[in-house]
Amino acid sequence: MRTKTTTSRLTGLIVFLGVIFCLTTTLRTSKVAASSDKQQIRRARNFSRSWQSPQAGQTVAQTRKNIQVLKDLPESQLYLVMNFVATSLGVNCNYCHVQQGKDPTTGTTKWVWESDDKPSKHTARRMMQMVLAVKANDKIDFRENEVTCYTCHRGQRQPIGLPPMPLARSGHELEPESVATPASTSVPSVDQIFSKYFEAVGGSAASKTETLVLKGKREASQNRSWPNEITMKTPDKVLMVAMPASGPVRQILNGDRGWSAAGTNVRTLTPAEVLDAQRRGRELFSVVKAKPSPGMRVSGVQKLGERETYVVETVTDTKTERYFFDSQTGLLLRKITLNKTMLMPFPEQVDFEDYRDVDGVKMPFVIRYSAIDTYDSWSRTFTEIKRNVAVDDTSFVISPP
Repeated sequence: MRTKTTTSRLTGLIVFLGVIFCLTTTLRTSKVAASSDKQQIRRARNFSRSWQSPQAGQTVAQTRKNIQVLKDLPESQLYLVMNFVATSLGVNCNYCHVQQGKDPTTGTTKWVWESDDKPSKHTARRMMQMVLAVKANDKIDFRENEVTCYTCHRGQRQPIGLPPMPLARSGHELEPESVATPASTSVPSVDQIFSKYFEAVGGSAASKTETLVLKGKREASQNRSWPNEITMKTPDKVLMVAMPASGPVRQILNGDRGWSAAGTNVRTLTPAEVLDAQRRGRELFSVVKAKPSPGMRVSGVQKLGERETYVVETVTDTKTERYFFDSQTGLLLRKITLNKTMLMPFPEQVDFEDYRDVDGVKMPFVIRYSAIDTYDSWSRTFTEIKRNVAVDDTSFVISPP
């Protein structure tokens, strides 16, 4: 089920992505420029909703009606899981769920999520039960190729169970000769990879970065493109400003405090929101985007286009993170995160491109974030990055109403 309504903003992980990724969900219901107080208030209200966290620790069985299969799924993961299912089948939300026209006030679609009127919803439940049964009972080690909806559907409503005819070859014929990709003679250790990465981005100069100001444009699907500016000051101050036609939207982080603001409407962020936003900011926009941690291992060598990369992996109970470092330059080219849920893992991918010198450090001028739903994916292209320029501390202070 694709996230296309105001309700989808309640999902926690999408909320946090929206927080640090220039507040993408704040503008979902803004269709025209805000030229009046009423439009300004509506935009601020939508912005505030996008920051609201789902009920902490509650499951979908506690927060939703008529949940029959995914009772123990955290509320914060519901829409991401539904998006994964929709992507796997190549369908929209209304394939399983009932619509009741548009809300005359907001213009958004009215959904009756709990309705069982559509047979496809009953089928979806049976398919989820099948996947859960495979995960619970099958002792085969699928490793990263875990059984999911996509395993059989591959973007189609009908699962692929038979090979296409006529066959290109059968199991009795020899495989065509393939040219083996020459393997690297040796793979460095985790410490060696990170040491090279640190030197590649600037070494001691990277450590002496006090401020960063990044200016450019954020682009996403459905013609959502607008200027945006990010200001960072060590150790923990961040100002992000998105500038759509409807008016500027700000997110401010100052230590363990934070605010979201649209016009005169201000909301204080929760400590959990601030913590997650600070982490996202460091990983995306700081000079050094990754550091070694206990339990990391080198999982192998992999090609990204024409570039050979060393893959460093860390696995926890909740997610798997993989970092792809260019074997020649040492620079970080990609990070993939697999977030675990009871039904399937859902992936996030960040690509760092077009590294350039910025006053002695290397910074990517293009960052691409890919989510399981194209609406939540974006690319950010910077036209100007300045390092160690004067930044007034008053930029990171706001007084809630």
